[in-house]
Parts: sequence; C-alpha cells; structure tokens
Amino acid sequence: MTTIDQTIVRAPGIRAGARGTQGRIALALTLSCTIGAGGIAYADTGSPASDAPAIPSIPAAPADSNAPVAVAVHGQPEPASSEAPHGPASHHFHWAAQDDHLPEGAINFGLLQLALGGFNLAGEIRYRRWWFEYSHGMELTLNDASSLTMTSTERQQGLHVYLPYTTGFGVGVTLLDELWLGVEFKDHKYEVNAPGGPTVSYNTYSIGPVLGYKLFIARGLFLNAYLRYWPTVATTLDGGKVTLQGTNGPVVHDAHDWGFFANLAVGYAFDL
Repeated sequence: MTTIDQTIVRAPGIRAGARGTQGRIALALTLSCTIGAGGIAYADTGSPASDAPAIPSIPAAPADSNAPVAVAVHGQPEPASSEAPHGPASHHFHWAAQDDHLPEGAINFGLLQLALGGFNLAGEIRYRRWWFEYSHGMELTLNDASSLTMTSTERQQGLHVYLPYTTGFGVGVTLLDELWLGVEFKDHKYEVNAPGGPTVSYNTYSIGPVLGYKLFIARGLFLNAYLRYWPTVATTLDGGKVTLQGTNGPVVHDAHDWGFFANLAVGYAFDL
C-alpha cells in the first residue's frame, strides 16, 4: 500500500469535531504533505529513462588499418610492437641485427668479376642471424684490372695471370641491421706465364674474414658490398714459388696472394 493510500485510509481518523473551516484546512494540509512526500520518494527511485540499460561505448577504429593493435592477454593489454618492417620485402635501417625467423635465400653476381672478363655466381641462405654462402667464379683474367688484382712485382714482370675458376664457401653472423661478419674458405686455380713463355698451373687455398653489408634497393633487389682478406695459407707449388721462363729471361713467381680487396655484387633475396 502506497503512502497516498495509507493517508486516505487514515483520513477518517481525523476527529469528527474538526468540521467546518478548521477541519477542511487540516485535511487539505494533510493531503498536500502526503502528495509531496510521495513525489520525493518517486524521484529518488529514478525516472523511467534511468531504468533503460546503458549502451556500451564502442572504441573508435584506429586511423591506420596497418597500425599494430594491442591484444589483451589474461585481462592485461599486450603492448603493440613499434618495430619497423624489416627484411627483403620492406627494409628500414635499425640497430638491431636482422633476425630471419623464416629461412631467406638469395643469389648475387659479382661486379669485379665482370670487370675481369669472367663471371661469378653466389648463392646464400640465411636463418635467424646466421649466414651461409657458396660462390663460384670462372674465366677471370687479372690483367684486365691489374692495378686492383695484381701485385706490383707481377706487373713489373709482365706476367699474364688467368684463373679458370675460384670457388669456395663462407659462414657468418649478422652484427647489426644488414651488416655481417664471416669467414670464407677458397680454392683458386691459376694459369700463369711470363711474356712469350710456357704456362704453369697451380692452386692456392685461402681462409680469411669477410665483412659485408646488404643494402636493399627495392623489395628483394639488393647491392652487397664486401671487404675481404684472402691470405694464401697453402699452395700446390713447392716452397710457394715457381720459376717462369720467358723471352726476357727467367723470373721467379711467388704464388699469388689476394690479400685485402673490395667487391660489389648485385642480387635478389627471397623468403624460402
């Protein structure tokens, strides 16, 4: 029973003697106070609009659909990664070493070998920070770029130095971004003769470090810059020397040593 109903029921309890003007005034005051109290109680219980279920807010979609999205794990938000895209598809320089979670393959062609009238093909595989390469060059004539590939003694003796092949493999690790350091094992085949004299063939073997940087130009297309040191650690020549006969007389030839040299290669990388 509401307050108003209770008031109406109790209204007959007003003394019967309270008739006339005073009784009517008392009854009016009683009803006014009761109605006012009922309005306050109704307001406290909330308006009909407040009884409607609240509409949950919907977060705005990110402006950039490619932006990283935070994912909640066990009720805790997962921080979005700010790392820039990295790899053959889209390369951006950063100090962290390139870490390929999927194997990456590549082929490249040496530019120095083209200048020597020959050809070189190298294939490499990368996984995580490790790098493995096999390279094979052929038909290289060092006289075609003698200032870069021959010693001053070989040039003064007028020697002709030809390599039917130079082959070998390397292994290394990425240091930062696309900069890597490795070691290479090489077998070089030489055919050398003094002016007008017979040709002498021999092999040398090199083990040395290589420092390289792979600069991506567009997608998988890259330019590889190398700095190598290939010291001769063994040779098929007795004592590492041979006497060459020529029209200008005999000359002593020391087994060729590559030493320090630089090279460039153009290639293409792809995910395996």
